[in-house]
Amino acid sequence: MAIRDRLTDGSVQLTPSDLKVARALLADYPAAGLNTVAQLAALAGVSGPTVVRFVTRLGFDGFPDFQKALLAEVQARMNSPLAMIDAGKAAGVPQEQIYQVVLRSCVTMLETTSGMVPAADFDMAARLVTDPALRLHFIGGRFSGYLAGMLWQHMRQLRADCLMVSDNLPDRVDSLIDIGRRDLIIAFDYRRYQTDTIQFVTSAAERGAQVILFTDPWASPLTAHAKVVLTAPVEGPSPFDTMVPALAQLEALIAAVTTRLSTTSRARIAEIEALRRHSGITEDQPAQDPKTVPHSADPAGE
Repeated sequence: MAIRDRLTDGSVQLTPSDLKVARALLADYPAAGLNTVAQLAALAGVSGPTVVRFVTRLGFDGFPDFQKALLAEVQARMNSPLAMIDAGKAAGVPQEQIYQVVLRSCVTMLETTSGMVPAADFDMAARLVTDPALRLHFIGGRFSGYLAGMLWQHMRQLRADCLMVSDNLPDRVDSLIDIGRRDLIIAFDYRRYQTDTIQFVTSAAERGAQVILFTDPWASPLTAHAKVVLTAPVEGPSPFDTMVPALAQLEALIAAVTTRLSTTSRARIAEIEALRRHSGITEDQPAQDPKTVPHSADPAGE
């Protein structure tokens, strides 16, 4: 469990002095904890011995042990596929077992994911997404952008005012002019955290937009701007991070929103289906010849 999680999940009883240290650490996490004892104490307005007692209360043998754990978090947070390949990740799995190992890993991660998001947070995400007063904007990174696009495609069938943030940087910047308190940004940002995604969402939040963030256990910097954070594990047997748990969260949100909008979305979906049928979008819907499309009877000709 990350040190930040220990400070926020209520599992550790902190004294008023401990809380000062915790607030200073969380305000600039993890950098504040990589300072000296004296520097962290000055940031928190407490004594050096108080900082040492604080880390001991968290279960560490001392401040060096605490910093070692923080550094391990930083390294894990910034791991690249190349670094994990060089470290030999997945090399120990026999080729004939990879299929089963990966699938079993996904099952385990899905079990973990089910307990990572409080029910109240998931419910708030569903309520925000179904709020007709809000315009929805979807954005992701190089890989997570596919998740953002999938969620956008589903939501635009269920409700109006759903927009995919442009990949074109000038267009993306220009779109900020119309973003304010009536807007909800749904962002996907996983390690190593994409700067253009961070910049856009930060700017939107500064203009008054609310943010729902999908991220990993090490947490995108966008956590500071998010009203709701949906966290999922990403480490699997492969050197490349997995999106399976995040996809499951996305499916759960789609199901929740579909249920919430069931009384209003049916007519919208029916109209979309009629438009698709007229255009022959799918194999089960051959395009109709306009000459053969039945028209309403002319009352004057009856």
